[in-house]
Amino acid sequence: MDTPDLTIRALQLGERIDLKGLEREDAFSKNPLAFRTVTGGTAVLFKSGAAVFAGMTPPEEEALIDSLLPRVSGALSERENETAFVVVRPDAEDLLSGSGAIQLRAADQDRLLLVAEAMAMSVAMAYDERRIAHAFDRIAPVAQSLSQRKLPQGPQSQHLEQIGEALTIQQRLAGRVDLDDKPDVLWDHPELERLWTKLVDEYDLPARGRAIGRKLDVIQETADTITDLMATRTSHRLEWYIIVLIGIEIALGLYDRFWK
Repeated sequence: MDTPDLTIRALQLGERIDLKGLEREDAFSKNPLAFRTVTGGTAVLFKSGAAVFAGMTPPEEEALIDSLLPRVSGALSERENETAFVVVRPDAEDLLSGSGAIQLRAADQDRLLLVAEAMAMSVAMAYDERRIAHAFDRIAPVAQSLSQRKLPQGPQSQHLEQIGEALTIQQRLAGRVDLDDKPDVLWDHPELERLWTKLVDEYDLPARGRAIGRKLDVIQETADTITDLMATRTSHRLEWYIIVLIGIEIALGLYDRFWK
């Protein structure tokens, strides 16, 4: 690769970005919201909480991020990020060489939008992968207890928190754009289909999506198991309460009959 003509950076700012009211006349895409900055850079904002900056300086990026923070739900203190370096070569085809280097025929808005879409999905997946890894750490002691034919130890509130965390992750991923859904720009520019395929492969999006799905299934199954065990434990406790009450009633009946 030659010296990069453009640097693109993607950041996961939070759970969601409220884009309502940010519409502007100079935007060349509404979903995601993409526009040129006054200095000639490009900003692409996604409802999923990701923001992608192309050809912008760090101070420009931070200024835009600061303006967006009031609209970010669940802002992250530790942001996932991806960086790509673009070389523009009009006489060559679009090519990805690995290690974040991308060769494009032109740095036009359609190609930049596709790169931004792939990078935004990548940082969003990285965020979900980190959350799922944390959830797996939480449920590991439960799985170990079950493998030893023991009920998991700890208060019910702790188990309910684990179930809630699994459901929260599932809810977030339910809103994720399906990898089978092509970016809108491809409907108008089908000639860029090959570039999109290369980008999807470069960031390993299908394999990562399948891995997230499998791990979510395990988390959901564990949450269901914990729920069933909690119900069983509660049912056994109620049975013992009933047995004790019956015993007390029998004792009182015997007392009334033989000692009164």
